Amino acid sequence: MYKKGYNFERTIKLELEADGWKVIRSGGSKKPDMIAARNGKIIIIECKITKKNKVYLETEEVENLKEVAEHFGAECMYAVKTIREKWSLVSVDSLRQTGSSYVFDFE
Repeated sequence: MYKKGYNFERTIKLELEADGWKVIRSGGSKKPDMIAARNGKIIIIECKITKKNKVYLETEEVENLKEVAEHFGAECMYAVKTIREKWSLVSVDSLRQTGSSYVFDFE
């Protein structure tokens, strides 16, 4: 799964750069996965790939990402992908909070 995650992050970085973003990617399992900037806008990105049609995110992880973004004056996003679908950037605001986690549903 590490290789799939690495390839996914690399794909996102290259596509964002092709679209004019400047991107810094964190190596290994450091959080956040990347920071991108363009025309004064900054986004903090955490990447998630899954075989399922939903991505579950730990509440603490989402809250930490929001806190980091706030310190940078940035928007926080998740880059999410299923094995079968193209990736999408999802705002933290569009995540649904369940009792113990956040969830993004691809359907």
